[in-house]
Amino acid sequence: MAKAIQDNNTLYNILSPLVQFGMRCHYDTFDVHGLENLPTDGSYIIAPCHQQALMEPLAILNFAPKSPVFLARADIFAKPVVRAILTFLKILPVYRIRDGKGNLSKNNEIFDLSRNVLLDGFPLCLMAEGRHNDRHHLLPLVKGMFRIAGETQLKLGDHPLYIVPTGIDFDEYERPYSNLVVNIGKPIPVQPYMDTFRENEPVALNQMRDALSSALMPLMHDIRSDANYEEILTLCHVLNKEFRQHNGLKNNAWNRFRMRQRIANTLDRMEAGQEAPFNDIIEETRRYKGICQRLRINEKIVTEHWSLAASALSVASVAALVAAMAVVPAVRWVVLFLILCYPLPFLPTYLIPRKIIKDPQFRSSINFGIRFLFGILYTIVIGIVMACTGGAWMAELADIGAWWGLVAVAVVYVGAICSATIVNGLKGIWNNARYWVLRLVKKESFTELHNSLDKLQDLVPEK
Repeated sequence: MAKAIQDNNTLYNILSPLVQFGMRCHYDTFDVHGLENLPTDGSYIIAPCHQQALMEPLAILNFAPKSPVFLARADIFAKPVVRAILTFLKILPVYRIRDGKGNLSKNNEIFDLSRNVLLDGFPLCLMAEGRHNDRHHLLPLVKGMFRIAGETQLKLGDHPLYIVPTGIDFDEYERPYSNLVVNIGKPIPVQPYMDTFRENEPVALNQMRDALSSALMPLMHDIRSDANYEEILTLCHVLNKEFRQHNGLKNNAWNRFRMRQRIANTLDRMEAGQEAPFNDIIEETRRYKGICQRLRINEKIVTEHWSLAASALSVASVAALVAAMAVVPAVRWVVLFLILCYPLPFLPTYLIPRKIIKDPQFRSSINFGIRFLFGILYTIVIGIVMACTGGAWMAELADIGAWWGLVAVAVVYVGAICSATIVNGLKGIWNNARYWVLRLVKKESFTELHNSLDKLQDLVPEK
């Protein structure tokens, strides 16, 4: 008898912690809130929003108490090798109308397998929107999840089944070492919808869909405007610092996410109510964006930049390290050894999928896969090479022979943990140094830029 997809798999259990570790190292901050909302008295379906391809499932994998089974669009299962890999990763295909009407009947078997996952007490994860989205915006939800939920609840009887709304937010979609926030909401019990489900299934599915949609919106960065999306997104970043300071909040990923939510909600409300200042805000935001584009600077750095003293000190620190490398052999060998053991942070791997992957929402997933596989293979190679060569080329520091192999592997592990801090620190030094140079050289443009910022801060209410 073939094993069920949710059954224990030794190789999966070995690789899963490595993937989870790699996922956390892929981001600067991996912040999970609401773990206490995961049900302990029944089965549950995790229903996250969907803005990336495989990054949301990997995020779910990092906090689910049991290995979840996922459903993904069927077209990525087309090649037998890919299908075997995805099945090993506990991912089932789900067919959509675009896959051909003749294939929709295959969902009956998939839904049966999905119900068995829940009946065995394992979490099932379905992306609520059914497709990924390149905007911070909740799309209409598909009904397949709710059909699975209703039919499973029938089999469970009085044993509860829940749908867990989960907001997932990426502050950058493609580059590694950005921030990821997971916001788990209160579980939605399926049992209250069952009387309606027995009498009129379509009505019950719509009710569950509406309940989940209403629960998801407050958990994510949801910009409702289509016409002014880009301008509102810009303001969510540009006004973030002022809103945080006004509310006495520290500068961390969670608080920045909350402020993006609040700013978006304020502006969406103003647009819906046709409040007088809204058009002026949008017009001024476009002017602000235009000045930033002319200066070729990031829109966020105008408010989030370091002080001139901090920027100068950071540049001086880097210069001092470079000078020490040139003068002191031990420092030079240590730095070169660290870079040799773990060069991944300095490789722009995100450029590879940008050239070959048309769908931008797949690029981060492909980039993660490249970096993860490279990291594993490089760790093995560098460990073997360093163990075989001993301390020959490191004689400047110590002669510990083959133990250098273990030292190299340890450096890879520590480097993976510290890489986000190092890379973002270097990027911050460069961007802030460039900001202050431009500010000193192009005074008139920066005066115009800051006048525009002041006007935006006056126009947008801090609510």
